[in-house]
Amino acid sequence: MANNKFYKYIGAIAVGAAILAAPGCSDDHFDMNAGSENQSPVATKTLWELISENPKLTKFKTIAEKAKYWKDDKHPVDTWTYANVLNSGQIATVWAPEDDSFPDDEYQAWLQMCETNGYNVQQQFLGNHIALWRKNISDSGKDTIKMINGKNLIFDKTDTAHCSIQEIPIAQKNIAAMNGTLHTIQGTTPFRYNFYEYLKFSPSLPILSEYIVSKDTTEFFKDASIEGLPDKDGNPSYVDSVYRTNNILFQYRKYTPASGSETWDIYQECFWARINVEDSSFVMVMPTDEAWTKAKQKLASLYKYPSKYEDKIKGNGNNGTAPVRTIDNPDSLTNMSLNMDLVTPLVFNVNKQPKVGEELWKVEDFANDKGVSAKFLLNTYGDTLRSTDTWNKSSIFNGNMVKMSNGYAFEANEWAFPKELYNPDIEVEINWGPFYATTNTSTYYKVGSDAKTFSFNNNLYADIADKYGHVSRNNFFFLAPPSGTSNPHVEVVLQGSLYSTTPTLPYDGGEVMSGKYDIMVVLVPEWYTRISERGRIDSVFYDQQYIDSIADITKQCFTAQVRYCNNASTGKDVTSKKTSIIEYDGSKVDTVMVWEDFEFPYSYKNMRYSFPTLILEGATKSASQKKGFMYGLYIDRVILRSKETGEETTIVP
Repeated sequence: MANNKFYKYIGAIAVGAAILAAPGCSDDHFDMNAGSENQSPVATKTLWELISENPKLTKFKTIAEKAKYWKDDKHPVDTWTYANVLNSGQIATVWAPEDDSFPDDEYQAWLQMCETNGYNVQQQFLGNHIALWRKNISDSGKDTIKMINGKNLIFDKTDTAHCSIQEIPIAQKNIAAMNGTLHTIQGTTPFRYNFYEYLKFSPSLPILSEYIVSKDTTEFFKDASIEGLPDKDGNPSYVDSVYRTNNILFQYRKYTPASGSETWDIYQECFWARINVEDSSFVMVMPTDEAWTKAKQKLASLYKYPSKYEDKIKGNGNNGTAPVRTIDNPDSLTNMSLNMDLVTPLVFNVNKQPKVGEELWKVEDFANDKGVSAKFLLNTYGDTLRSTDTWNKSSIFNGNMVKMSNGYAFEANEWAFPKELYNPDIEVEINWGPFYATTNTSTYYKVGSDAKTFSFNNNLYADIADKYGHVSRNNFFFLAPPSGTSNPHVEVVLQGSLYSTTPTLPYDGGEVMSGKYDIMVVLVPEWYTRISERGRIDSVFYDQQYIDSIADITKQCFTAQVRYCNNASTGKDVTSKKTSIIEYDGSKVDTVMVWEDFEFPYSYKNMRYSFPTLILEGATKSASQKKGFMYGLYIDRVILRSKETGEETTIVP
């Protein structure tokens, strides 16, 4: 039994009017001024009168008459107790524990909290024994009852002679009252936190709790408040003010903080899961402070930020001159980004986990199995985790397992997520989207009008693709020469998989972190375009001599440079030296190494308007053209292979 004060549930059906969708609705709250219009024609006493007169319910009666009614966690009604609530016209059902099955120490604890933590008594005890409307035992079966604290309890009437509520036996059933139904039970109904409540009050997880609770926002709910007479200045006043609390992390989106300490122009990530909803099946990893601290130490090298960096997106309309943005406190940005990135992978919706076979997981089975039998783990943010030779996906579910009202939590003593989840390989699909271009196009983008995307279906052309190489996502791109005897020149944005044609928003996918990468370019033979344009594989493409003859006159060559932040004080990007001319024989799909161990000193993770680029420029000259090198490049994608070693995981299914 928790002794901490309970704050208002988010999304639960609470007893106050704080979360009503509209004023005047009595379905989801107690009406303290209600009459007796729904009274039973048979019953002659209220619930409170029945409880008061029953000698077996003295403990429940004493708590109810001492416990104040709370509209929300900050607003008790000093003149209104649960004696008044149960004596009102609000129709309700009460499962009241009998004295001999109500342990004295538990009773004394609740009684003491009536004076110190009254809202806790309402939410964890009284709210766990009262539901709205009549819940009679008139048929067999099991019902899920929404209690007034929002919890879902099982009302088992399968054996009408031995009914129970949340496995607590019912002693006396269907005692009719003017304003509801009374059942007496042999014990108190067990209360369980949901994930949000547990995080809010668990003394063992202060760091994780502080981060999540800091995202709470409370606002005045005018539509559910009762307006009184205007004040002396003519402003509206309220006799019953209602407030709503929401947590932005539970949203299914990204957001940009409007104010506060997070005034970076970067998106903030959410769980994409409402971990406060009772009828859910979640498994969540909850790192202890020790595990959290070690994780940040392990990942810190990936999150090094400069005090200044170029805002490339905002520089698009400035003739290629990107403005420099100042970061007042890079350490704060590091801390914020790390905290956010540690939190978002933590939640797993059991109903979304792939299982061998057709049946869905039961939350208990998945928690006990720790996902060992799942094909892979899919968290609510969309990351996919598969076991490898060096890492077992079930290792993240370590530590003490805690049953919640909406799933199971693992208080993890060790941060066992793979480091590569935070520093994945980056693959940039080359199509119309990934080029950095400003109004100064002559400098940043020189490609002829014949540039186009070629479709090449690996399955349709499997005979060729299996022998000479597959292309990513069944297409590749032709960087056409600006004129017949000139070379294309582009800057590829090194940021995830890019599909937008206008780089105005952050892209999904990996971002360059501070650290080392192998940089590679995947090139495609020119003769793939001939298959693409015909829409079929002609017999000549099975002739190796024919393939070799085409490749011999369609070889490709290029140079490459990286443009990136290398000076924290100025923020201006520097450009690496050009590579030597890289040649490609044009015979098959080939991954060409551009740089090994290229080190980016600063991270671009979560930096909304900044990214490094890879400058690619064709290197064909008249002399090399005579040797079979063509003007133009056929490119599939650019790959940045992270140099983290020892662990490996697949991020995309």
